[in-house]
Amino acid sequence: MVKNPLAGFPFFETVSHALLQIITVGLGSPLGREVAPREMTAAFASVGVNRFGLREDDARLVIACASGAGLAAVYNVPLASTLFILEAMLGVWTQQAVAAALLTSVIATAVARIGLGDVQQYHPANLSINTSLLWFSAIIGPILGATAVFFQRTAQKFPFIKRDNIKIIPLAVCMFALIGTIAVWFPEILGNGKAGNQLTFGGLTGWQYSLELTAVKWAVVLMELAAGAYGGLITPSMMLGSTISFAAAAAWNSVFPEMPSESAAVVGAAVFLGVSLKMPLTAIVFILELTYAPVALLMPLCVGMAGAVWVAKKMGFK
Repeated sequence: MVKNPLAGFPFFETVSHALLQIITVGLGSPLGREVAPREMTAAFASVGVNRFGLREDDARLVIACASGAGLAAVYNVPLASTLFILEAMLGVWTQQAVAAALLTSVIATAVARIGLGDVQQYHPANLSINTSLLWFSAIIGPILGATAVFFQRTAQKFPFIKRDNIKIIPLAVCMFALIGTIAVWFPEILGNGKAGNQLTFGGLTGWQYSLELTAVKWAVVLMELAAGAYGGLITPSMMLGSTISFAAAAAWNSVFPEMPSESAAVVGAAVFLGVSLKMPLTAIVFILELTYAPVALLMPLCVGMAGAVWVAKKMGFK
């Protein structure tokens, strides 16, 4: 839509599509919920673009800002949403773009806070920083970068049946039934991934179960995509990164000077997200705003992200 902002798209169909995503995620779909509000706000922006006859560049900016504002309102992350608009959607950093992105994100967040309050999405138990965490971040970053690239490449292969093919209906029924069965043993896989992040950020699980959640969440996300479902990958990507990093931290602490596994999980979540969705700057600020983490966590976040992005580029993931 941002590439061709004047093309427009069916308003009621888009809004219905967004509402359907919200319903399916609420029912347990293992994909993210951030795409729905972004689509809905972009739909309203598209109506305004056509109504006022904006030029292509201005229309692109308005639609990108509207989409980012939806993300800001849902997650209570005005600064991360500003970066998302500039880094992931527009790819430009002009004064006009920065001002518009910041203004819309802040206003959207402020309006959401009127009804919801200033909600902190995650409450990590222990986000202390030490030298051991820095060394761990330097090592786990490239590993997570390669893993995130592999995850995206596997996800891009689905759905292997076109959504307008009637054969996808029985496939979707089978996949959803199988996901529901798996959830009997791994309930944290349901929903966008917030439950898994809460376990690792709070240190409420062991490394074995964390690894199991990684494998199962990865599988059910692919199953969901194979069934033709729509949804985001922000929180699912965070969960994959946090569970991998949390388990790796347990191994690290058994050999090297100890560090907080919860901090390692937060770093892993941001790194995996930044590489898999190609928005490293956004991911760093996003995780800081979600967790209200201390600014000192910026150092291990940047160290881990730098290694991950370097490996991703070496693998041809640009």
